[in-house]
Amino acid sequence: MSVLHPGSDPNAHLYEQLKRDVLERVPHIKTAEYIPDDIEAKQLKAVFDPTRLDPVSGPEPPTLVVSWYRQNPDDWFRVDYSDPNTGFHAGWHQDEDHPNLGRTHFQYTTPETEDRWGISFKHGTPSLILWEIIDDLLENALPTYC
Repeated sequence: MSVLHPGSDPNAHLYEQLKRDVLERVPHIKTAEYIPDDIEAKQLKAVFDPTRLDPVSGPEPPTLVVSWYRQNPDDWFRVDYSDPNTGFHAGWHQDEDHPNLGRTHFQYTTPETEDRWGISFKHGTPSLILWEIIDDLLENALPTYC
């Protein structure tokens, strides 16, 4: 009998790919780990180096939590960034929470404001979508809202 690793969840292999092919290659990220652990692997958590962000954050490191479920016809995912130093939160979600915004939306909150709107991605594979999300975070969301 073979044992799925990491984790016994069918999405665990996807998490392994996202961790290896995306999160561990982003120079702004110090660590990437399975949550709750590599046996269950229900989510991924990436910890950013606050000194590598623009604008610089700190002293507590911001995090990115990835929840992703492969399904037909469309995957369900939530990718949430949180900075405990500034109170900034951003989320890229493909779920059914805001049908008026379409299948996929971006949302953010700061101590002063919040908003959300529908979005689309150029790519369809999970690893390329995650690259797009991290690029949007670093190039647009952080400089605009922090």
